[in-house]
Amino acid sequence: MKKGELKKQEIIRTAEALFCRYGYEATSVQDILDALHTSKGSFYHHFLSKEALLEEICRSRSSSSSEKISELVSSSANPEDKLNGLLSEMIPFSGEKLSFLMMLLPVFLLPEGTSLRLFYSRELSSMYRGAVSSVLREGTEKSCFFCTDSDFFADIVLQLVTGLWLSIVDMILQNEQSGTRTDPSDLLSLSEQYQFALERLIVAPFGSVSIVCFSDLYSLIGQIHQHWKKNSNG
Repeated sequence: MKKGELKKQEIIRTAEALFCRYGYEATSVQDILDALHTSKGSFYHHFLSKEALLEEICRSRSSSSSEKISELVSSSANPEDKLNGLLSEMIPFSGEKLSFLMMLLPVFLLPEGTSLRLFYSRELSSMYRGAVSSVLREGTEKSCFFCTDSDFFADIVLQLVTGLWLSIVDMILQNEQSGTRTDPSDLLSLSEQYQFALERLIVAPFGSVSIVCFSDLYSLIGQIHQHWKKNSNG
């Protein structure tokens, strides 16, 4: 790796650590420079702004699942389980993806948050598109699904899944803003509607699509609530 690329990756790693620890808004470009003991020229050589840096972090985070995606596609599981695994893995409600989502949530509420959430969700979808298309093709060949054009149907499937996880996050955030605790059953009902629509789209057996489980939704509500309280008190 060239020296310039090494520096860029160093900036990305340092900035992400600072954003996660102190928050995106509270971390300035100067804070990043101080942590790296580097100059503004070095930073702006690689990134036009702090927002551009965060977008690069989102892109890097999205691509970090490539090994897991390959494992799911090449596994001996049936197409339904492969599809569920891919879509569940794409939704940032567990593991490192959830930690990263917690960092992004306050940014979602900023004026530039709309463009950032679209950017991050598109990066995730782009990362999983080829794998989802491949599994839909396999499922059609094995009469598990019926998709006349796997690439076309993959795009719609990913739009549905993106709509689901963003709607869940929005519902929880709106409730937190109004001082109301989210009922997990409301999120589960929303999830089931999306899953039913997905089943109808790809002509999958009823109940074969399962993307988000109740325990993940319950945990998500608690983590966002604690995160919200921490930021509100801060």
